[in-house]
Amino acid sequence: MAGTAPDLGQSYGPGLNSVFTDQVGFYCLDTHVPGLSKVILDKLNMKDYGEYRAAVEGKNKGATFRSYKEMFQKMEETFQFCAGCNKLPHHLPEGRRLQRCAKCLNVYYCAKECQKKDWLLHKKFCKKLRLVAIDRLVEWLMFAGDLPFPTEKWSKPAAEVRDWDDWLSMQGDLTPRLDAILAGPNMADLWKNASRRRPDDADLRESLWRVQSEFLSRALTVAEAVKRYGLDPYAKPLTVHIAGAGFTETMGARVTDFDELNRMFPGHQGLEVVMVGPEVVDGPIVRPPLRAFGPRQRVYISAYRGLYHQFWEELVEKEEAARPDLVVGFHPGFHATQGLGDGWIPTLLLLRDFRIPAFFTMFNQMELHHSLEILVELEMDIKGSGPHPFAAQKPEQVQASPNQPPAYCNSHFVCFHGLLEREEVAPEATGKAMAFRSQKEMFEKMEESYKFCASCGKQPSQLSNAQALKRCVKCLNVYYCCKECQKADWPKHKKFCSQLRHVAIDRLVEWLVFKGELPFPTEKWSRPQAEIKGWDDWLAMQGDLHPRLDGILSGGNMKDLWADAARPRPADDDLRRSLWRVSSEFFSKPLTVALGLRLFGLDPYSKPLTVHLVGAGRSETMGARATDFDELNRMFPGHQGLEVVMVGPEVVDGPIVRPPLRAFGPRQRVYISAYRGLYHQFWEELVEKEEAARPDLVVGFHPGFDASQSLEDGWLPTLLLLRDYEIPSLFTALNETEMTYSMQILLELEMDMKGNGLNPFASLKPEVVGACPNQPAVCCNSHYFCFQGLLETVESEEPDG
Repeated sequence: MAGTAPDLGQSYGPGLNSVFTDQVGFYCLDTHVPGLSKVILDKLNMKDYGEYRAAVEGKNKGATFRSYKEMFQKMEETFQFCAGCNKLPHHLPEGRRLQRCAKCLNVYYCAKECQKKDWLLHKKFCKKLRLVAIDRLVEWLMFAGDLPFPTEKWSKPAAEVRDWDDWLSMQGDLTPRLDAILAGPNMADLWKNASRRRPDDADLRESLWRVQSEFLSRALTVAEAVKRYGLDPYAKPLTVHIAGAGFTETMGARVTDFDELNRMFPGHQGLEVVMVGPEVVDGPIVRPPLRAFGPRQRVYISAYRGLYHQFWEELVEKEEAARPDLVVGFHPGFHATQGLGDGWIPTLLLLRDFRIPAFFTMFNQMELHHSLEILVELEMDIKGSGPHPFAAQKPEQVQASPNQPPAYCNSHFVCFHGLLEREEVAPEATGKAMAFRSQKEMFEKMEESYKFCASCGKQPSQLSNAQALKRCVKCLNVYYCCKECQKADWPKHKKFCSQLRHVAIDRLVEWLVFKGELPFPTEKWSRPQAEIKGWDDWLAMQGDLHPRLDGILSGGNMKDLWADAARPRPADDDLRRSLWRVSSEFFSKPLTVALGLRLFGLDPYSKPLTVHLVGAGRSETMGARATDFDELNRMFPGHQGLEVVMVGPEVVDGPIVRPPLRAFGPRQRVYISAYRGLYHQFWEELVEKEEAARPDLVVGFHPGFDASQSLEDGWLPTLLLLRDYEIPSLFTALNETEMTYSMQILLELEMDMKGNGLNPFASLKPEVVGACPNQPAVCCNSHYFCFQGLLETVESEEPDG
């Protein structure tokens, strides 16, 4: 049924300030490839976005095509732009046409020069993009009715089916079902009209499975959430709300789409699935929700077009729809833009305040990380997060930027339930650091924060004494509640076990930074800074590190550390490597500042320089000393003076929290100061009043501005300030995905991007992000991107005719 759908407003064009993901999506398309959204609308025979939205909402007729051939041709034309220079076909000189990559048959180029230039990037993704191109066509069989293929009744209890391997083991041989589709008329029609050669049968079988997995992933995600929260569909009927449902879940949806739940829970008491979202598409599932359950052993699907909190007020509060036992969200995207955030905040607060079990999925680890940050800001009680065992196997590409790692539907998950309970702090303790009775207690408390079963997520409080958590004896990092969980998790954990061992050692050795043992002293630079291009060059100037490291190994602090750490002391070689990794993270900060100076051609010998570290927080300022950037003195001996001002709302009190300089002090010194607050506030309060120097360079370590729904209040004013004052800026990211997301936002803000890539002075200390240890580690300052000022756009003339 349709509720009061949010108004489009006066502008029907693409934009960021919208609760509609397609409106935001069209804006992002145009940011990467100007004019691409208009091409898509033209191929759909629609004049503007408003007409497109009206068609989706069933207010007028949607796109019609004269034949399958025309439909597939129009679909392919929406992907036709040069992946090297982003030119669309009508921007090319007369007589020139876009040529498709012969290997992936997915991306296009306007000339050999563009293809050659792009190959270094494209070759990383060419094979995967070939699969994307096949799946994009095979997916049509969903609408033709050939997919999903029929599945078998479950021969195991739901609790024993932990991932796709377990699910597939119950299905028997899929080949007869897949071959029937291969030999069917719809498959023949597809490749007859698709303007490309039919792949071989083995490739098509794999594609059919990938497309099927995306379909099944939704029902299995609901079941995963039911299991995690201990909900029992045999004990009582259950109601599940799908919040933020849109095209993907409702276009062509059938009332049988969640029938896999019947096979999973045979004889259940009844399951209701209500899809709610402003982008729900008209169809047979758009019907009123149940007030009381109908027949048992059935899944009843309905849908409502509108925001979730509107649905709650209009139907749930009036008892015209049942209160949910569980809320699931597929890729909510509330971290992406201000508009989407505004649409989601009332819903998230509603879920929190009514203590409704919630389970949301994400496209990748970075989206999970950013979503978790927002949920933590809202004081949600996070119950678990990590890779999703029933993630779709079908890779997805970013349409306007194909040469980047593909995403997968429901790749990761986060579950949360109610408001996080916080212990009351005695008034006299406010503002004081955490106090422990001994170092042993401190290390015990730190270790307890990592104690949960890496397979099922259970914490010690959820176990009986007989089921105490046991630590993996190899990595001494992750825990399991029983042998069955450890065995089930081993295929995943074995990929990361050795790396997690380093993580466990490093997080203890890092304590030596606060004790003053690290970083170890370094030598004066024997070569010009321009010649030091990476860690190997830097280490070559340091000589033999063993005497410096061995002095720490034999020191009293190291002995105290392992006496109190409740785990055996590693071998000296392991500890030397750990000392170096921890030190590399410390030195990475001044060396990244130096990289920024070099990339922007700033010379500390010709004049004093001021560097602002924007978004500084606990990582940069907890335990910070006034000497933390003295590596810059060794790098630029005899320089005119360097000032580093750390600015951020999470700056921690300490000796560096002092006023910035108005005029430079002695030469050949690095002066560090810090200000607690947002950068644009610092600018207004100090820089504009000339109580702080204007920066020659701004650096941000993992700013995370792509993560927050409060972009408008936090990072956006700062980014616009940097752009409009044309301040050279270099920001770092934890990995390539975060860099890509961040650059997309900067491109939307029309920043002039000056470069990006791997940081040659990235930290070598692996970090585990989030509550799931069994995933690829990240390293601080792993990647960088730099920008300065507003991108100058060149007006292009319309081609004749």
